[in-house]
Amino acid sequence: MLHVPKSFIVLMAFAVAACGAVSKLPEIDQAVAEEEAQKQREMAIEENEYNTSRAHRIGFKIFIANAELCQKTKFPMGARLAYWREQDDEFIDALKNVYGLKAHAKFIQVPQDSPAWKSGLRKGDEVVAIDGENVPSDGKKVFRWTTKKLSELTKAEKSYTITINRDSAEKIINAAPEKVCDFPIVVNKKDEVNAYADGERILLSVGMMRFTRNDNELALILGHELAHNTMLHVQKGSGNRMAGAVVGALIGALLGVNLTQAGADLGGAVNSQDFEAEADYVGLYYAARAGFDVSDVAKLWRRMAANHPAAIHLAGSTHPSTAKRFVAIEKTWEEIKSKKKTSH
Repeated sequence: MLHVPKSFIVLMAFAVAACGAVSKLPEIDQAVAEEEAQKQREMAIEENEYNTSRAHRIGFKIFIANAELCQKTKFPMGARLAYWREQDDEFIDALKNVYGLKAHAKFIQVPQDSPAWKSGLRKGDEVVAIDGENVPSDGKKVFRWTTKKLSELTKAEKSYTITINRDSAEKIINAAPEKVCDFPIVVNKKDEVNAYADGERILLSVGMMRFTRNDNELALILGHELAHNTMLHVQKGSGNRMAGAVVGALIGALLGVNLTQAGADLGGAVNSQDFEAEADYVGLYYAARAGFDVSDVAKLWRRMAANHPAAIHLAGSTHPSTAKRFVAIEKTWEEIKSKKKTSH
């Protein structure tokens, strides 16, 4: 074992201390710092709620308008719940304060014109019972029981009752769900401007939400990702990768090198730009069918090009050039506008 002389340790400590801060720093009161920390926790929850509720409001509108075109569907009410859990979590008190949570799960979002709204549910309603079955009194079981019960009811187009507490008075709501596309939207906290579909979900970054300047542009993005799922692009891309891997393995065996991964990568790139172009085309229709104004959303691709100039190159990469995407979306809007005129 290496022996370090004490004199060396003393000299190192002195040298490090000599490089410390020289300004007289303000003293921090621990109680005041904790109070500020609590405010920041609440702000973090409010920021997350803003992004999640915006994505849900726009996405649900698209999902319900295009349900007949989706292979995967369910029958939800379209409202979102919140509840605190009995656990050692520094955000528990912040959650209670932001949402005003008490003994029951509470509806924190009821989008206008959603089945929940039409049935009479409102933001702030607390769930007391579902289909005549009372919510458990054990706080640890409330959220899991409530969400599981409501999730089970989304599997079929069946009406049920929700007993709610509103302004200290109980009220029975007759819930009448409607069919929607079943591709949950997941908002992540990444700053990168990105969104993608995995065949089962739509994943949306906070960076992309900030990049979109209005609901119409975000509807373009969500419509695009929904189209990837409904047009089975993920499954087709996986098939292309598998076929490429097989071809690569066969050629590699003849040449005496491993080309399986290279073949898979090449296979995955096949039709990649076509898939993206199709998602733009179909997705714009999805957004328009949901009532969003898509007349000016193509400008998103000009801003994207300004932030990522390499994407302007007309050859494109896995995605078409931003220039081609702008032109294609403009032409698709003209097509949609023409069809609207002839249908009236």
